[in-house]
Amino acid sequence: MLFLFMLASCGNYYDIPILVNNWCDSPREAVVADVIDGDTIDLEGGERVRLLGVDAPEVYYEGHDDCSSQDSTACCYGLESVDWLTENLPAGTTVRLEFDLDCYGVFDRTLAYIWIVDEDNPEDELFLNEELLKDGLARVYDEDIEQAQDIRYLEQFRESQILAQSNSSGLWGECY
Repeated sequence: MLFLFMLASCGNYYDIPILVNNWCDSPREAVVADVIDGDTIDLEGGERVRLLGVDAPEVYYEGHDDCSSQDSTACCYGLESVDWLTENLPAGTTVRLEFDLDCYGVFDRTLAYIWIVDEDNPEDELFLNEELLKDGLARVYDEDIEQAQDIRYLEQFRESQILAQSNSSGLWGECY
């Protein structure tokens, strides 16, 4: 037990072995290939990633139960979420992925927290999951549907959503 305490106190918690922190994988970098929707991207090599802990509105398309018309509140702000993510995460962008308890969701997508990597100014990295919440482009996804609850950043995400709601930012001002 003393060994684990010493290991944990020696630096950044990212350096703690997976057995200690229970994350399903170690952080890694990848390159964005495409934005699929407001909370899903594809990486070079074909891996599809769902941004963990956020739920962006769907984009209207025929046949989607939750978004049967362009006026549906379930889809309200879906296009804005996609546009924001596309603007901030163009193809070729290097990102850092971090993980939680489960690495894969019910649709076999990788579940990850995503930062835009800034090699020149690492302190300026943009935490995309949280930015979507702050700007009112998504809501906190904390439902447990056979995937890990987002324990690493759940409280931080909830605080960001409360801020967006209190400022009527994005979907909180337009859809609710």
